[in-house]
Amino acid sequence: MNKNWTHEEAIAYGIINISVADMRAQSVFQSEMVNQTLLGTIVPILDKRDEFYLIQNWDGYWGWVNKHTIVMADLEKAENWHNSRRVIVTANYGLVHTLANEESDIISDLVAGVVLKKIKTEGIFTQIEMPDGETGYIKSNLLEDEGQHGKLKISQQKIVEQSRRFLGIPYLWGGNSTKGFDCSGFVQTVFRLLNFNLPRDSGPMSREGQNIPIEKGYENLKTGDLLFFGKSPRRINHVAIYLGDQLYIHSRGKVRINSLDPKHGLYEDYLKSLLVKVQRFI
Repeated sequence: MNKNWTHEEAIAYGIINISVADMRAQSVFQSEMVNQTLLGTIVPILDKRDEFYLIQNWDGYWGWVNKHTIVMADLEKAENWHNSRRVIVTANYGLVHTLANEESDIISDLVAGVVLKKIKTEGIFTQIEMPDGETGYIKSNLLEDEGQHGKLKISQQKIVEQSRRFLGIPYLWGGNSTKGFDCSGFVQTVFRLLNFNLPRDSGPMSREGQNIPIEKGYENLKTGDLLFFGKSPRRINHVAIYLGDQLYIHSRGKVRINSLDPKHGLYEDYLKSLLVKVQRFI
């Protein structure tokens, strides 16, 4: 992954030490969740208030995380974590065990996109190190070496395969993990797992890429295009991924597939009426 965590105003750095850390608008648990950041992510700490730290996620989003979700680090420790040999979780879910045995105690759960330090492979398990220094074991088939994963090239087929792996995951406002996605969190995660970074929200997302005109119909759409919905191109509030054959996948209630074809059983007239823009990124 790119080194996108340095910040000139950082008072310290931190490494997320739980599978999914909720980022909140204010420094209290009752505050709205605005985003999530994942285990192994290095973040700059910009402020401290009571038991919360103000951080900036890799995608530029700011939010408050509780102190129990993070391991404090100076720049040297953060650099060491970034430069270590790491693995990325490619499965939707997984577990870290204390021993190379699925009957042993659990250290942490896992979601797709988590990165951890690799120690060694032992049979069907990989020994890893958590940001706090605790070691454990993960089934190797849930992982890929980060360096190897970084060579992955995005393609239409891979977008379809990756997005469909998330079918059925529930909608969660501010969700950006396989524990729950909002619409833009789903799209961002699909593309990021294919080494393509997008903005966090649908509005900024809709202002990047190549615009594909849809005034005369949908004949020019290609698999992997992003469909944007709203009252106007300047008031985008939803995003989906085009799968081809007038089908699209998105997070609405849960990750699901719908159709632009009025004759199709998955057609939703309300959504089609709000489709105002299409952008192409590959």
